[in-house]
Amino acid sequence: MERVGDGIGVIVVAAGRSSRMGGGLPKVWLPFLGAPMVARTLAVLDALAELRVAALVVRDEDRPRAEALVAEAFPRLAARLRIVAGGAERRDSVRNGLAALGDAVDVVLVHDAARPNAGAELFARVAAAARRHGAAIPTLPLVDTLRRRELDGRTVTVARDGLHAMQTPQGFRREQLARAHQQPVDSAAITDDAMLFESLGWPVEWVAGDVANVKVTHPGDLEHAERLAGGRPLANRIGLGHDLHRLAPGGPLRLGGIDIAGDVHAVGHSDGDALLHALTDALLGACALGDIGQHFPDRAAENRGRDSADFLRHALALVRRHGFRPAQVDVVIRLERPKLAPCRDALRVRVGELLGLATEQVSIKAKTGEGVDAIGEGRAVACEAVVQVTPAEA
Repeated sequence: MERVGDGIGVIVVAAGRSSRMGGGLPKVWLPFLGAPMVARTLAVLDALAELRVAALVVRDEDRPRAEALVAEAFPRLAARLRIVAGGAERRDSVRNGLAALGDAVDVVLVHDAARPNAGAELFARVAAAARRHGAAIPTLPLVDTLRRRELDGRTVTVARDGLHAMQTPQGFRREQLARAHQQPVDSAAITDDAMLFESLGWPVEWVAGDVANVKVTHPGDLEHAERLAGGRPLANRIGLGHDLHRLAPGGPLRLGGIDIAGDVHAVGHSDGDALLHALTDALLGACALGDIGQHFPDRAAENRGRDSADFLRHALALVRRHGFRPAQVDVVIRLERPKLAPCRDALRVRVGELLGLATEQVSIKAKTGEGVDAIGEGRAVACEAVVQVTPAEA
């Protein structure tokens, strides 16, 4: 028999009016991959091993809709799920959900139903951290440049060092969360439960968030979240890239972002860096994002003489936006001259820097053409690259 107070309780907040989405239907009931958005979170709860009880907090008028969804799609979850009416403010809704959970759990997770891509692994990770530290939230470091527009129209760059975006689920020891909601704090100034803890001077631990765990707020967010959910497998992916450039007299040879001394150079619309072009195609291929020619046409004037590192950075940003990161690179360079042995280590270091990899995750091999075809006759350079990418939260 399970002892009282051991397990996870989850409050799913789905009682908002969704004014920024437009339309009459609250966003959590909009279709998401063929089912109401809130069903994505309910499916995670249905499979969450430690779940003892959950509360789905909805508008009172949405109760029948919620009851029908649970009865039809989640019959196993029904015995552990309480459907609760929301309050005037978010804090009231969480308080109602907390009351419905009772005291049969030691950790409570509070999750916004407008984040449909939060997976079971993230729920479990936050719960474990909350059990250890008392409170925990998933965060992501900000990577975009931030600017603030002043009242006089000027823009000011805001330093992003140390800034993180907060996500849900947010986890808390049940008794601490209950005490926090009993405190006389201005609810209008509190946007989530972690902020409530911080306003009381209570520490909140940060854990790694998930780039796919986006919040649906505006109409365009729904399509973006669907793309992330539909295109994100649970396993690693592999991409293959190839490039070949004609060689012409006069060095140096641009390869891997490095100028290699010699008597030939690669002819190309950009800087002719066959290694970085192959790597770019491999990255794009790993996430089925097209090829380098689609993203950087060789007829575009802005790409003439362009540093191929720009292409690789662009592909890397797209891969990260789709929830992946590079894990390993293997490259074969086929070139008769100049010999690459003296600069192989420098190439590995540079490729690692561009992709955010340690040198030991980058393999570069050089092969000659043994006097055969354009490679062996010294008229061309070719590269093949294989890139393995892994889910960003792994």
